[in-house]
Amino acid sequence: MTQRIQALTHRGYSGGTVTLTGRDTDSHRLSRHWSLTARREDLARFRRLASAAMREWGQPPHVAEVVLHGVTELLSNVARHVADPRCTLELTLVDQAVEVCVHDRSSTLPTITLPDWTAEEGRGLWLLREMADGLGFAPTDDGKRVWVRVSTAPEGW
Repeated sequence: MTQRIQALTHRGYSGGTVTLTGRDTDSHRLSRHWSLTARREDLARFRRLASAAMREWGQPPHVAEVVLHGVTELLSNVARHVADPRCTLELTLVDQAVEVCVHDRSSTLPTITLPDWTAEEGRGLWLLREMADGLGFAPTDDGKRVWVRVSTAPEGW
């Protein structure tokens, strides 16, 4: 079976269990992982958890800003577009990049088009792609994963 991967590069917790993992065995890789039910009213909580990870990992404000936007956008899309909003959120710091990854239970891959600037929604992934250093998605056996990568290299490098 051929796995289709789409990569686009440019320059709710609801009473269930939240699993937070610590450092990976590789000393150059840090990771945080949550199993959750994506709900719009819980987005602030996961932004706070992601913000705490960025502070712990010593990330500068320009990196944290894009990471938090990624957390908000990817979880909002699960809450809005996926029938079963149970998902996982993972933050990983490895090789001078932070990756925000959400794995959900829908096989429908996102589409990114030029937004209608007069609409109230429909531009989040486009904006995120413009802000981040990489954005992509791929089908999995039980849904899909969507990720965004943010370089941790100093600005201007």
